[in-house]
Amino acid sequence: MTIDSGPFGSASVAENYRRYLQPVIFEPWSRILVEFAGIARGQAVLDVAAGTGAASRAAAAVVGPAGRVVASDISAEMLAYVGEGQQVAATPIETLLSPATDLGLADGSVDVALCQHGFQFMPDRVAVVREMRRVLRPGGVAAIAVWAADRRMEPFDTYAEAMSGLGIEAGYGPVPNARLPMTQDGVRDALTEGGLVGVVVTELSLELRWPSVDEAARGIAGTPFGAVVEFVEPEVRERLFAALRSSLAERPQRQTAVLGRGYAP
Repeated sequence: MTIDSGPFGSASVAENYRRYLQPVIFEPWSRILVEFAGIARGQAVLDVAAGTGAASRAAAAVVGPAGRVVASDISAEMLAYVGEGQQVAATPIETLLSPATDLGLADGSVDVALCQHGFQFMPDRVAVVREMRRVLRPGGVAAIAVWAADRRMEPFDTYAEAMSGLGIEAGYGPVPNARLPMTQDGVRDALTEGGLVGVVVTELSLELRWPSVDEAARGIAGTPFGAVVEFVEPEVRERLFAALRSSLAERPQRQTAVLGRGYAP
C-alpha cells in the first residue's frame, strides 16, 4: 500500500490530533475522568490543559445548559477545536487562553476542575494544584488523569520505536506524548501538597479500539512526531508506515492511567 501525503500536508498537528487521537484515546478517557470526578447537572467545570476539548465536551454533556464549562490551555490552535462535535443540548463551552499556574478565573468560581493527561507535562505540578484549588468553591473537586509509570503506552511507544528503527531523529525525548509518567504516590503527593483533602488515587487500563490499523498508524501525525515525519523523504515515510502497521497489528493497544481526585477544604 502506498502512503500519499495522507495526514501530512496542509493539516496541522492539532487537526490530526483531533482527527486521529481524540476519538480513540482522549474521548474515552474523558468520559472516565468525568465520571470519576462525579460531575453533576448544573455545575461549573474548568478543564485545565484542555487541548482540543475532549474532556470539556464530556463535561458539557453532563452539566447541561444550566451549567458552565471553561476550557483553558496555552495553545490557541488547540482551543480552536473545542466546540467541534459538541452536543446541541450541552452548555456552550467557553475558552480561556491561560497557563495552568495562572488561570484567569475568580477565586471559588467553579465546582469541578479537570486535567486530562496534561498534568504530567507541567514542571510545577503542586503550583498547578494550588491554582486549581484557588478557583474551586469549598468542597469542590479536582480530578486528574496522567499516564501511569512503568507501563507500556500504546500507540506512542510503537511510534517512537518505529522512528528510532529507521534512524529518524525527533530531537527530543523518546515518547513525546507519554513522557513524564507518574506513579500513584506521585499523584497523591501532588494533590495533597497542593492543598486538597480527601485525596483518592487509583489506576485504570483502557483498551484502544481503532477503526483500522491504518488509522492507528496515521495517528502519529497528531503527535509531536508528526512535525518531523512530515519532512522525511517519501520512501522513508512509506517504510515508517509499513513498520507501524505491522507493529500495531501484532500487539494489544492498551493504555494505563493514574486517576487522582481531591477536594477543596
